Amino acid sequence: MTTANNKDLVKQFYDALATSDVDAFLAIQHDDVAYNVHGRTPVSGCFTGKAFVVETVMPQVFDNLQMETFNFSKKWKIMCADENSVVAFMEADGLAKNGERYNQFYCHLFEFRADKIAAVWEFFDSVLAQRALFNNPLTKDEPNPVSPFDF
Repeated sequence: MTTANNKDLVKQFYDALATSDVDAFLAIQHDDVAYNVHGRTPVSGCFTGKAFVVETVMPQVFDNLQMETFNFSKKWKIMCADENSVVAFMEADGLAKNGERYNQFYCHLFEFRADKIAAVWEFFDSVLAQRALFNNPLTKDEPNPVSPFDF
């Protein structure tokens, strides 16, 4: 694959998230796509296959967000790319169903095979995810950062 093709697949990935187009999101991934998700949340860990994404991960995330106003892929940027991989940042923003603002920043590392996404490595604020998506109250009173993250 070429660097340009890989960048285009990442663009399609983020565009599909932005429009909640699950069919387009899945079409650019291998059936046996591997996800490696950082943290200690109910959706963290290593898992394989589009079916797992649709049947397990998406419901645990999307069902806990106010999807009618939520903005996945509010902002994204490819930081580096080559013929094997792409590294990108993404911001999502909106409200969780519990009323918490879920302004989340992600770092994604993508790997490719045969013109499709073969693996995704995902890093994010798991404390925010626990609080907003999974109602973990132990992280309620965290201090604000001196300078907020941006890219």
